[in-house]
Amino acid sequence: MSEALSQVKREFGADAVILNTRSLPKRRGTGRQLVELTAARQKQDLPKELQSGTIPASPDLGQQSRADGAATVMTTTGQSGNTGESSSLAVELSNLKSMVGELVQHHRRAGMGDSPKALLDAHQQLITNDVAEQLANELIEDLRRSLSKEAQEDAQAVRRHLAGAIAKMVPLSRPIDLSASGMQRVIALVGPTGVGKTTTIAKIAANYRLRQHRRVGLITIDTYRIAAVQQLRTYAQIIEVPIEVAATPMQFKGALSRLKDCDIILVDTAGRSQRDTDKNNELQAFFSVHKPDEIHLVLATTSSRQVLQQSIDRFKTIGFDRLILTKLDEAVGFGVVLACLAKAEAKLSYLTMGQDVPDDITVGEGNMVAQMILNGGDVPLPKSDKTSGMVVSTGSPGVAKATVG
Repeated sequence: MSEALSQVKREFGADAVILNTRSLPKRRGTGRQLVELTAARQKQDLPKELQSGTIPASPDLGQQSRADGAATVMTTTGQSGNTGESSSLAVELSNLKSMVGELVQHHRRAGMGDSPKALLDAHQQLITNDVAEQLANELIEDLRRSLSKEAQEDAQAVRRHLAGAIAKMVPLSRPIDLSASGMQRVIALVGPTGVGKTTTIAKIAANYRLRQHRRVGLITIDTYRIAAVQQLRTYAQIIEVPIEVAATPMQFKGALSRLKDCDIILVDTAGRSQRDTDKNNELQAFFSVHKPDEIHLVLATTSSRQVLQQSIDRFKTIGFDRLILTKLDEAVGFGVVLACLAKAEAKLSYLTMGQDVPDDITVGEGNMVAQMILNGGDVPLPKSDKTSGMVVSTGSPGVAKATVG
């Protein structure tokens, strides 16, 4: 295979594009393995159909292209044995990946017309960071309409206006508001299994108890997992707040009554599959006894877009009005934040970026979300948020930490 690649480079130069490789029957008498490569001098030498990505490369492509002088088939010998075959497969996969990547990029750029490079680069940045392609197209099209030709060619201007457009897409809610004198607030967190509800409740409780010196109470109705109850009980002991466990709606009512002197009651619920209608109905039975003042849907940004959308659809029956996004330190792309907000039609309350309690939580903010998307997570986070009582410091890139004083 290496001998064949060297021959292609000698004939076509370093910019040659490998279209296809395949192994042929061994040559009689020599035991040498024959390898056939189909190559073109440059990508623009390919047939127009292949350049636009509408037809796949195939073993017959070399014969078709050779008539136009764009490609040729070379047959050379290589060493036999498993090592040679593995190397051949690795090279073939690498070349195929490279060609597909080029075709995809070419297709996307073709859809952008004669846009300036700054707009094309911005579009690619959005796609790379997991912004849905339709939304990315709409954002760039808005810039094309609103910016002058000169501004469209200025990468800094494009980035500045794009950040503003993304920030406006983030409907913000204020942190849990305890400003009303004598008004108790009951806040429930709901969501699928494993998204970090219990840890998030512990972070919020610690901040309000230790920094704002509020009377905080905890209720868990997650009696399906003994470990979940014990985990929250441990947090409650550390920050010295009362905790109640409720297995039925009537026990929930009693727990609320016993915590009547608290300024804020945080309710931890059991994880529900987005497909588990029965358990969602059971949760509604608890809330029919006492409807929480706020219901925050907790979603993990590590989940696929499809799972997130299914979760939002299922939990809409419960009537959430806030959104908490967790595990941003583990997310592959941050564009999923925009997809969640658009689908949920709810305001963003908090973002979490780790497991430390009471750290790794910050109030959701549009400019921060925009910078996370445009920088791929390398975000200079604000130093403080007096409204929420959280002091935010910058840790590793893309990780916010909220500490209490």
